[in-house]
Amino acid sequence: MEVNSVAYGKHTRSPRGSKTRAVLNSAMKAHGRRLRKSNIPAKLIVDALQPFRENFKGGMFWQRLVKHFAAQAKKGDTYSVNGIGNWDLNDMYLTSRLMTPDIEITPNDEFSNLKITINYTFSNRFLKRRKDITSFRITLIFLFPDFKNNHIITTPVVLPDKLLTDSAWYAFIVQIPRRANSYLVCFKAEACTNGELNQISPNVDKAMCLIGSGIKT
Repeated sequence: MEVNSVAYGKHTRSPRGSKTRAVLNSAMKAHGRRLRKSNIPAKLIVDALQPFRENFKGGMFWQRLVKHFAAQAKKGDTYSVNGIGNWDLNDMYLTSRLMTPDIEITPNDEFSNLKITINYTFSNRFLKRRKDITSFRITLIFLFPDFKNNHIITTPVVLPDKLLTDSAWYAFIVQIPRRANSYLVCFKAEACTNGELNQISPNVDKAMCLIGSGIKT
């Protein structure tokens, strides 16, 4: 049979169980249950980021999240942002092809706010091909997930456009919602020309990645 998947494109395979009867042992069944349950926290994060991905689509981000949470479940751990580091949302459009972000995220002792300082340096590849790009618009999307109750609070912060020649750092504070005990930060960069976003084609001159996470201690 011919199948067409987003991840692997068009390819041919035999239907499962058509050559030999498909038998799942107990380990495989347990693995399947973990994957199904891990869809829930993964969907929480994916859905929260979806409104910011209208012009930056694709990638294996969903699969990576499910694998992350399934691994936690296998070890008997509760779902958490522990272990989620610098993940590009689409490995075909790496953030590093444009820039390297440098961010510091510092929660206060009461875990009531986050102090953010952020800057970025451009890649040599970008500087050679920058065309008519004059600035970048950076959006930081702060996610505060509650995996126990399947609830998430999203706080986006759109920073002022910054010219390519401007090397100044951004610094600001984000309030942590009451009762939140963890955070996840997504970085989005969009190229601009004279103050207007470059929207010629999806994903081009844009980047999105998870850039930081933390848990209340």
